[in-house]
Amino acid sequence: MSKKKKFELTDQQKKYVVYALLGVSAFLVIRKLKDWLKKPAKETIKDVIEEADRLKKQGVESTRSLGQWKLVADSIYNSMKSSATSDNKSNIEKQLKMVQNDLDFLLLTQAYGLRQHYIFAIPDGDKTTLIGQIATGELSDKRIKSINSNYATKGIKFRF
Repeated sequence: MSKKKKFELTDQQKKYVVYALLGVSAFLVIRKLKDWLKKPAKETIKDVIEEADRLKKQGVESTRSLGQWKLVADSIYNSMKSSATSDNKSNIEKQLKMVQNDLDFLLLTQAYGLRQHYIFAIPDGDKTTLIGQIATGELSDKRIKSINSNYATKGIKFRF
């Protein structure tokens, strides 16, 4: 009769197996979180488009065309895309205050779409919406309060 040899790991090998399992688990969790974080930004844009269409059907008119809002969105993006070196906070605030009604804000958000932010020419996280980028601390509290006050005066529902 032959004896079957049991497979046993040394304590050191057991540690390596645990580390490998932890590493794979962490990778999978991070990957899933990244997917969850990307999804809302894309859904936000979809929701914005649907809401803009609803407002248009109700007779709300934008003060600018979508093409003009794309130019405003480009100006905002160019003013904040290199945050570590050359942000132009006053231009961002000025451009955001061009919004005159809820439809304008939705069209500006739609025109901005999803864009990449950079720090020293290195991508900083995933692409985000205008709302997401402003919410990450792009503007000071004073500027945010000024924009929100401006929106309130105009009857715009959205606040940063």
